[in-house]
Amino acid sequence: MKRSERGSTLVESSLVAVVFLLLLTGVVEFSRLGFAYNDVTFAAQAAARFAAVRGSSSGHPASAADVQAAAKVYTNALDNSKVTVDTRWSPDNNPGGTVQVTVTYRFPTLLSALAPDSLTIQTTSASIVSQ
Repeated sequence: MKRSERGSTLVESSLVAVVFLLLLTGVVEFSRLGFAYNDVTFAAQAAARFAAVRGSSSGHPASAADVQAAAKVYTNALDNSKVTVDTRWSPDNNPGGTVQVTVTYRFPTLLSALAPDSLTIQTTSASIVSQ
């Protein structure tokens, strides 16, 4: 081995290691994002279902606070302080009307140097009020 090539393996290994770790971190970050999106989507669907079966004629009509609490039950794996729930009934909470639940989550990124500090995940689900 020539004297001028000493240490080249160390430099090459460090360059490959940096690229590999960045790629690995990206895979982990996208996996976390996918998990959060799935959680938010399921929470919106479950909350819309909760509101649809608790209309004005059900005996225990759901309020916006009840729907918000129902949605946040399904986002326990996320930071609930970053979850917002918006509920709208069209035209009202009577059977045959429509309830629309929008769940929004501010996803905190690990790669804040390469991306914004947080991304917004938002999902809307609608159901027809049955009771």
